[in-house]
Amino acid sequence: MNSKWTFIGGILAGIAGVFTAAAVSVELENRKDGKCNAEEEPERLALPESEGR
Repeated sequence: MNSKWTFIGGILAGIAGVFTAAAVSVELENRKDGKCNAEEEPERLALPESEGR
């Protein structure tokens, strides 16, 4: 029973590690140009407006 919980814990730690590595990779990619574009961030995340209103 104890080895089962160790296995499940290892699986969960591995999954958490993959997500952490992906988040770090995205942050490093965003800062690759040497500046942080905090002003442009809301514009990139904004939804496109519908033109057919």
